Amino acid sequence: MELLRDFSLIWVLVSALIIYLSLSESRYSQKKTIAVSIATIVPLTAVNLFLFWLWGIDTYGVLMLLTFSLPGCVIFWIISKHRDGRFFFTFCMVNTVILELIYITNIINHYTTPDTYIVMFVIRLLIPPVIVFMVLKKLRPVYLHIQKYTKKGWGSFSIISLLFYIATTFLMTYPDSVTKRPHDLLALTTLFVLMPMIYANIITTLHRLQEINERSEQESLLKLQVSNLTARMDEFSAADDKFRVERHNFRHKLKTIASLIKTEQYTECLQLLEEYEEALDKTKIKRYCKHNIIDAVLSSYIRKAESNGIILSMGFAFPDQLPMNETELATAIANALENAINACEKLESGERYIEIKVIDRPAFIIRISNSYRGEVEFDESGIPVNHDSEHGFGTRYIAAFCEKNGGYYDFKADGETFTLNLNF
Repeated sequence: MELLRDFSLIWVLVSALIIYLSLSESRYSQKKTIAVSIATIVPLTAVNLFLFWLWGIDTYGVLMLLTFSLPGCVIFWIISKHRDGRFFFTFCMVNTVILELIYITNIINHYTTPDTYIVMFVIRLLIPPVIVFMVLKKLRPVYLHIQKYTKKGWGSFSIISLLFYIATTFLMTYPDSVTKRPHDLLALTTLFVLMPMIYANIITTLHRLQEINERSEQESLLKLQVSNLTARMDEFSAADDKFRVERHNFRHKLKTIASLIKTEQYTECLQLLEEYEEALDKTKIKRYCKHNIIDAVLSSYIRKAESNGIILSMGFAFPDQLPMNETELATAIANALENAINACEKLESGERYIEIKVIDRPAFIIRISNSYRGEVEFDESGIPVNHDSEHGFGTRYIAAFCEKNGGYYDFKADGETFTLNLNF
């Protein structure tokens, strides 16, 4: 019968390994991560099963933190991509959930079939696959997204998770098994009920924090757009005032020109015409497209790029009727240009360049290229991941914008030039 107990324990630990690997990002390839995990965890598990058999549940239950949990933490820390609060919280959360399952089945088995391990075996055989399925289908996508884009707040949650780990272990095993201390069952049951509720609230809190960060970035970008539009309207207003002055003086200038022609003062006439042409040029404002919001965004970022010594190559052919919301498109362009300028600012002045091309035939295509240096990491969706940025919302907005409007995005980096293609 002890074979049923040992097999069920191994089954639960394998499930724990699957759950942890599905909720964490590795610094290595998937194949290498699995190989390293198996090569280290299997021997560690075998040693701990021997110690469990040698010492018994009471002694091993207390020392398990040192013989199993601590070495496992070191192994997974080496593998982990995020060596901070994200790793420690994930590790402790998975371990406490698995410990809870192990301890609950021990208690249930003790009070139902104390002479055998049949109830323990059946529960442990059926429950872990259900947990793994729920984690893979429901929790994993959300949790990985939270880990990737929320970097603050994990430290305190890691401490909570670690305290749960320690409290559960000692309450279950110290000074001896809780099955010999029925008066402590109520406290342990309370802890078992409390743990999943708190974990659910922690994950919800982190998810909301991530959403707040994204909204904050979007609001900042919208404020910038409003500022761009205001500045653009001020330019138009100033140019209009200048044009009114020139129009008011136009008759007088025509009379002067006519007088110079009659007296055959052609040199003076040409000089005066050049001065008038220069004055008229000051009333001009360069427009990049007929769509006011996009024009304001382009004007603002082009001016910013020029002030930073960035060489610009531009060509704009926006369609008269945009196939999407103008404000959303302007936001996507603003994000792309902001990222391009930030990348260029890290280079020497002679190496900075940005190319912006827009065509409306045979398809509506926007291409923004810029110089850069360094390594660019892409996630599984082909979206660049910026570890220097606190949020990295811009590229995700561009991807979401394309998906919403039936378009395609393509980020490329060849070591010298970073290129974004948007195709609608």
